[in-house]
Amino acid sequence: MADPTSLSPCACFRARSMARAITAHYDEVLGASGLRITQFAILVSIRGRGAVSMQELAAELGIDPSTMTRTLLPLERDGLVASESGEDRRVRELALTPRGHRKVSEAFGLWNEAQETLNEKLGSELFERLLGDMNAVVSALRG
Repeated sequence: MADPTSLSPCACFRARSMARAITAHYDEVLGASGLRITQFAILVSIRGRGAVSMQELAAELGIDPSTMTRTLLPLERDGLVASESGEDRRVRELALTPRGHRKVSEAFGLWNEAQETLNEKLGSELFERLLGDMNAVVSALRG
């Protein structure tokens, strides 16, 4: 039986702690672009899909729709993302603006730097194993 005074064997607590550490690393490196990793991920996903509904994008990225709305506000305010009503007026379609495309291109080099420095800090073997293990956990729990 687990010690009721310790969260060290708790997978959820450990995963959240790891996610915060990794997020802080990426946010620090991406800071020069003015983006956080969550914003960068949204911009890259929109760029890869062209116009996409906010609901589809939230589901694809595993982000709660209300969190997606809050994260999109500064991207729209800064002219990186444009949103319009789709054929179904209840659905917001998102697309990158020309400024958004430039921002993704600018930030991509910083993202690569964050990837490389994380790989260096963890070592290639642990880095690759971590990516595989995270994918396996997500697949098991969502699949």
